Amino acid sequence: MPFLQGQLESADQTIAKPLSKTLSELEVDYRGLPEGSDRIIYRVAGKELKLRFQDNMIPADLAVEAYAKIEKDPTLDTPRKRAVGFGKMLQADIVVVGTVWRFREKGALEDVPDSPASVGFALYLVDVETGLRLWRGTFDGTQKALTEDVLGGIKQLGMGLHWLTAEELARYGVKSLLRKLPS
Repeated sequence: MPFLQGQLESADQTIAKPLSKTLSELEVDYRGLPEGSDRIIYRVAGKELKLRFQDNMIPADLAVEAYAKIEKDPTLDTPRKRAVGFGKMLQADIVVVGTVWRFREKGALEDVPDSPASVGFALYLVDVETGLRLWRGTFDGTQKALTEDVLGGIKQLGMGLHWLTAEELARYGVKSLLRKLPS
């Protein structure tokens, strides 16, 4: 399913049933979310999921076609409702719901020209038959400057010793979340 723009829950305010919020209730800061960032994360997540699940994935072109046919009303729809309807249309067992709330390139902040890349997104697995959330993973990361990285976390994380683009940081985030996903 395409990524939704906005945040369903935050670290300081976890919500018992985030997938039950209406889409009009998603909290979006459009200053930190350039146009097309949802499609970039969708593509990055899709590639990584395909590497892991290979033939168990529905081809992207079929998914895009099916999603276009779903009736949408952001004031009534919830991510759960869309995922279940989308999954039933495709005869899928599980749907990945993704949300992105930040996708900022290095230097994108006007007040801070040396600001690092920063990405925030979440992945949810929804059981199509029951509508239950099976798994959730969030990534909220900002690359640290080498001078701030006193303990060597950048090197330990395998991010390398160079500035990352937001897409590279998103790829790192997706890979790290998928390592936590049960088999």
